Amino acid sequence: MFLLTWPLDLVNTGIVKINLPFALLLFLGWGFGVASFFMTWLTLGKKEAVNLLKRYLKWRVGWRWYLAAFLLEPLLIALSVYGNAMISGVTPDFSKVMAYKLFGEGATLWLFILPFLLLDLITNGEEIGWRGYVLPRLQAKYNALTSTMILGAIWGFWHLLRFLPHWNVAMFALFILHTMAFAVSLTWLYNNTKGSLLLVAIMHASSNTAGLFFPMANTTSSENIETYVGYVLLEVVVAVVIVIMAGPARLSRTEPMQTQE
Repeated sequence: MFLLTWPLDLVNTGIVKINLPFALLLFLGWGFGVASFFMTWLTLGKKEAVNLLKRYLKWRVGWRWYLAAFLLEPLLIALSVYGNAMISGVTPDFSKVMAYKLFGEGATLWLFILPFLLLDLITNGEEIGWRGYVLPRLQAKYNALTSTMILGAIWGFWHLLRFLPHWNVAMFALFILHTMAFAVSLTWLYNNTKGSLLLVAIMHASSNTAGLFFPMANTTSSENIETYVGYVLLEVVVAVVIVIMAGPARLSRTEPMQTQE
């Protein structure tokens, strides 16, 4: 996974100066898909490799899981933005959101929310790697919470290259805390939907979309850092609640862990 994504990420972050087609960079995350698919094929055969892809078609789950997938992360981000505004007395500045840098200063942003969500859902292949391939194998050896903590740390360090051009230790440490806390929500969703990659991909895409359209700190800037700290702390609170309510063994009261030897 690292081999198939980091070379492109070096270009994407500007560390290596090579002109590559923008479409190729859009599909940066699908290095995970390629690695996961072929490693599954090599170790378990064609049938299991196809079954891995079919997890994206597992859409028959309870409506409340769709609510969690679409709304949990945007709600936490919105709470952090407006919560920080209430504490600081400073109105959120939507004129500097990352979306303007992507779509242009004069863009009518609300028109781009759904298209970007769908684009991220299609082009971000991380979930087939992290939840589709890695998590089930970790859960075959450890309980759900331990597996999630291991995965969350590795997931965070995969993003290391994006921090190097504007290195900030505090931001990177905060990001690792974010990936570990967010991973709890994703494992909870994954195990409770019998391994639906579609649902965890939606939750991942909704988080990326909300982060783009709300004034939130990012890997290249510590601007709005208070809002980002609040967001991560809220994610930690949600993770603790999930562990208490669903139990650390499976992060589910009703469904077994999704495992793969």
